[in-house]
Amino acid sequence: MEKYQVFPGQNYQANVIGFTGLQEVSVIHVYENTATVLIKETAETGVAKLCNFLVGTTQLVS
Repeated sequence: MEKYQVFPGQNYQANVIGFTGLQEVSVIHVYENTATVLIKETAETGVAKLCNFLVGTTQLVS
């Protein structure tokens, strides 16, 4: 994704540096090529490259 497509407070899936596979994240701050993110599963902060972002999916509970 590009910088103009990523917004703070929004949920995405991303490959976070230092973690394996896609993580569900919430964006804290967007920089030129990276973003600071909150990893939802562990409540840790991390950094992800914008090119590794995917639009988050919403799961419905039945």
